Amino acid sequence: MDEFQRRRIQQMLDDASDEEIWGDISSDENEDAEQSQVSNHDTDTEQSGYSDEDNGITRDTIDVCDEKSYHESDDDLPLAMRLVDSYYGKDGTKWNREKPLQIRRAYAQNVLTEKSGVKETARQAKTILDSWYIFFPKSMLEIIVKCTNVYIQKVRPNFTRERDASDTNIAEIKAVIGILYMIGAIKCGHRSSEDLWKKDGTGAELFSCVMSERRFRFILRYIRFDDVRGRSERQKIDKITHIRTIFEMFVSSCKTAYSMSEYTCIDEKLQAFRGKCSFRQYIPSKPAKYGIKIFALCDNLNFYTGNLEIYAGTQPDGPFKVDNGAASVVKRLIQPISKTGRNVTTDNWFTSVELANDLQKTHKLSLLGTLRKNKRQIPPEFTQTKHRIITSSYFAFSKNQTLVSYMPKKNKIVLVLSTMHFDKAIDTNTNEARKPEIITLYNATKGAVDNMDRMTENYTVARKSFRWPLTVFYSMLNIGGVNAQIIYQENCPNNKKTRLDFLKCLSRELMKEHMEYRCTIISLPKEIKNKIVKYGFHVNATEEIQRFRQSGRCSFCDRNKDRKTTKVCTNCARLICRDHLIEMCPSCCEEM
Repeated sequence: MDEFQRRRIQQMLDDASDEEIWGDISSDENEDAEQSQVSNHDTDTEQSGYSDEDNGITRDTIDVCDEKSYHESDDDLPLAMRLVDSYYGKDGTKWNREKPLQIRRAYAQNVLTEKSGVKETARQAKTILDSWYIFFPKSMLEIIVKCTNVYIQKVRPNFTRERDASDTNIAEIKAVIGILYMIGAIKCGHRSSEDLWKKDGTGAELFSCVMSERRFRFILRYIRFDDVRGRSERQKIDKITHIRTIFEMFVSSCKTAYSMSEYTCIDEKLQAFRGKCSFRQYIPSKPAKYGIKIFALCDNLNFYTGNLEIYAGTQPDGPFKVDNGAASVVKRLIQPISKTGRNVTTDNWFTSVELANDLQKTHKLSLLGTLRKNKRQIPPEFTQTKHRIITSSYFAFSKNQTLVSYMPKKNKIVLVLSTMHFDKAIDTNTNEARKPEIITLYNATKGAVDNMDRMTENYTVARKSFRWPLTVFYSMLNIGGVNAQIIYQENCPNNKKTRLDFLKCLSRELMKEHMEYRCTIISLPKEIKNKIVKYGFHVNATEEIQRFRQSGRCSFCDRNKDRKTTKVCTNCARLICRDHLIEMCPSCCEEM
């Protein structure tokens, strides 16, 4: 490990040393209801200990604090605890007071077997749009277009004019997504579409060049992600059938495009939603309070999202019914990193002794997380606060696990379980707090999902909606934008862009094809065409357009003259008669 990486992880630990972690005790069971469900996963007080750009980090960094730490003696232990060699949990679990005499150089769960970085399938993405296509391939867009057109055909009889409900295509869907990204970039998600399309100088001129405000609202209202035909039958076995196909395609791309670093984090994010949904969650500690809960596996260094799972409550009997227990959720989320020697940081809703053992034996992964006091494997002495010294730490060891009980202040106990630490090291950088290294590293690696959520909400594409599938799609666009930027920056390290610049460039690239098509529409107002040219989206007329416009009425003559012509402007493909034709030599044309 080089000196830069050592300074990087040390800075992470220093930043985290000023924080305190707080555990909460609540039920481990989830209830499924037709209305909002109160989520028992309330960990808002466990905030991120750092926020930094992506850099390399290796397992060797866990030794950085050895030079600035000391090993806690038994001076803080009461006499009764000094006289015993072992502690016992309520269920009889045995813990040793002293660390094992012989420790292996590296346990299997602490040996990396896969290098982090962009995988082979995504290394050819050298442009911003290609990086985005990794997560939203054309096959996914085709599914969206097909399902949307099916629904448009169903509602078309409700419109007096057929052109008001015309079918969509891939270019138009991309343009709508581009507008959403631009709205998020300029932080106008709460402004109405009428306000954004105003022509009095207070709106965004670029949006009127892409499409009309009425067409934008029409697409967002009728966009669909599954075939409405037969949906009622699919809903009998799957609550999220409305978006399952494209959501699984998106998650599969996240798994196969990037190999995460050795420090990962599992937590939940809440996508704000207040409409009707049988699995809507209520988490009072979250800013939105109501929404769709999504579990996520994220990288702790660059906040890349490697796996996602929508919490849908209790599914009907069938192929999509899964166990929603904390341990089962973790085992499903860690599939992309299974047997790679990485560490998983979790909060007290996920962490358990049984899960730590299973990740070690089956998946060759280490676990670092807080524990709830009601776990039966915890010795009673570790949860008592009476007659205990503030900032004291109690350690207990099993074969492959270390348990620490830390008292940050009066009547407050923090319990942390680790399968990658095997000593009583105290981080001296925490000064009077005397925090164990286990807790310091936990504070430095626990906030990946929270930081990812903060990044997505800062430039969110989400707009007010009462359709939960569209809300989930907004979340996919937000996460996909972050992941695409990570892929692009690693493939093109010399083209560093801020998140704002990246989203603006991505938005323009998505709009380009549809705006070039609009330039060929004869009836499009001239002022809009001039704006398109102004913003650099204009495209010269192709031979196909010239052949298509072989004859017709001159665009500049009065309609009552009805003057036909075969001349076409080579720049905008508009028909023009001899009276309005301007002759110019090649030299003057080049000068212009």
